[in-house]
Amino acid sequence: MELVFREKPTANQWWDWRWQWEHAAHTLEEAAAYLGVSPEKWGHCRRGESAYPLFVTPYYLSLAESPSLDDPILRQCIPSDAEVDCQEGGEADALSEEACSPVPRLVHRYPDRALLVTGNLCALHCRHCMRKRDWGRAMAPLSQGELTQVVEYLRAHPQVREVLVSGGDPLMLPEANLRMIIQALSSVASVEILRFGSRVPCALPQRITPRLAAILASGKPAWLACHFNHPRELTREVQAACDILNRAGVCLVNQSVLLKGVNDDPETLGRLFTSLLRFHVKPYYLFHGDPIQGAMHFRTGLEKGLQIMDQLRGRISGLALPAFAFDLPKGAGKIRLQPEQCLGKDENGAPLFRSWQGNVLPYPQGCGRD
Repeated sequence: MELVFREKPTANQWWDWRWQWEHAAHTLEEAAAYLGVSPEKWGHCRRGESAYPLFVTPYYLSLAESPSLDDPILRQCIPSDAEVDCQEGGEADALSEEACSPVPRLVHRYPDRALLVTGNLCALHCRHCMRKRDWGRAMAPLSQGELTQVVEYLRAHPQVREVLVSGGDPLMLPEANLRMIIQALSSVASVEILRFGSRVPCALPQRITPRLAAILASGKPAWLACHFNHPRELTREVQAACDILNRAGVCLVNQSVLLKGVNDDPETLGRLFTSLLRFHVKPYYLFHGDPIQGAMHFRTGLEKGLQIMDQLRGRISGLALPAFAFDLPKGAGKIRLQPEQCLGKDENGAPLFRSWQGNVLPYPQGCGRD
């Protein structure tokens, strides 16, 4: 939608990530002013804002089609009192990341993969964030001393082939810090892949410059896990960002979260997944929401996700279908789920399967003659 500005930005300013950053909304009043509504209409958001602060760029706000808080874009970035009121069963660190941290900033849960937390600075405060516990912390960027400990740990554990560089958002680090991290991790001979988790291509695509892309590609093979949740987030600015990353040799995948009131229907997710392919981004995961304090009102239940995946099967390309997954509590790891298609056996003992059209057919098991 058309935003309201005291002084309308030029095209150059709009495409400058620094301008976007400097003019980001930090309060309900600032966000409401951009959308041309009275903040009094958002009185039911005050306690949510107090518990979990707001931060959103003008660019991301402009993706909304209306100032209604039911808009799928605003639902992802404007606080709600449900973040405080409807949180039974939620935990601050439901995945026990801190308990799985052998050295500061590193989470090692799977044998061949580790997660590096670089800080808590983000281009957008996503209301469904799994690390909302970090928003109020004073967390400096990863220090040289902490990075040295991480590198020593990785060298002592050569089974770790892949490091996921996360945050916060690593693409919001000063370029010198990001380059230092990439060089250090790439110096570990047993590390083969660096995977960066970032909301920047979605929330602040102007930040993706040829220089930043070259830094990402300067070490071990780089993969960037984007985070798009709604087809309206795929804009010309995003297309430009993805083109820059692709040209630099950075491989792109997407991790979406299934969010109630945002994308919990097959039509929306089908458009998102198929559109991502046109941007050279492979849909990788569709996550069921974690039981995180401040985000429980977004959860749909696993059955809803399975129903959506079943409705998409056969109706969109297999390339566009991500894996539907959730994380077990206490750091026990991911579980991938798919709709049940085996429906028992027929009178001859052949297994019965349900096709994407809904037909139930036997599948012959005979191996033939030798």
